[in-house]
Amino acid sequence: MIAFIPKKINQTENWGDKLRQARYSKKLRIEDVSKKINIRPEYLLAIEDERFDKLPAGLYGKNFIKEYASFLGLNAKEILKNWSSQITATSEEDPFSRKILARHKFIIFPKIIRNLLIAAAIAICFLYLIFYFKKIILPPQLMIIRPAANLALTGTSIVVSGQTEPEAEIKINGEIVLNNHNGYFDQTVNLKKGLNNIIITAKKKYSREQTIIRQILVD
Repeated sequence: MIAFIPKKINQTENWGDKLRQARYSKKLRIEDVSKKINIRPEYLLAIEDERFDKLPAGLYGKNFIKEYASFLGLNAKEILKNWSSQITATSEEDPFSRKILARHKFIIFPKIIRNLLIAAAIAICFLYLIFYFKKIILPPQLMIIRPAANLALTGTSIVVSGQTEPEAEIKINGEIVLNNHNGYFDQTVNLKKGLNNIIITAKKKYSREQTIIRQILVD
């Protein structure tokens, strides 16, 4: 007769049951735990039932499990290890990595927009500085209303009038002439017999000089 040797059968308890038993042993209701660790009751029940599809995808669900296990005094690392093993067995794609990838793309998109806006602002400022710099160094506009060019007359004086930019300084033959708030100026210039050169210049503080010459012949 063959002797029968009994073997002890190990009944493995899944991690969801461990969490539930730990809660029972502390005489805690799901609602009590929910208030203490700020996790919704339905998520806590999903953790105990090992229904990871009912949990938020990615790191949120993983952190819920970690917080719940730590609160009950269980080994959170071991629970998470079992959790990861179950996910790997039931799905070829790890939802944790999928969530991280989606979040990464979500973060990159606003960064691209922000960088484009910053680049556009820098370009606008750069163009404005170029325009402002040119405006400073360019010679002012100068228009001579009278006298006309290559004029011959018999008088000993002539009125020189014209217009320039209001902030420009006007000189006629080296002498400063006042202009009004619209840039108009008017000045009488004495002439001598023969050929007279009337040199009108306009210049702003940092700009180049604008020059117009009128030649007047006096008989």
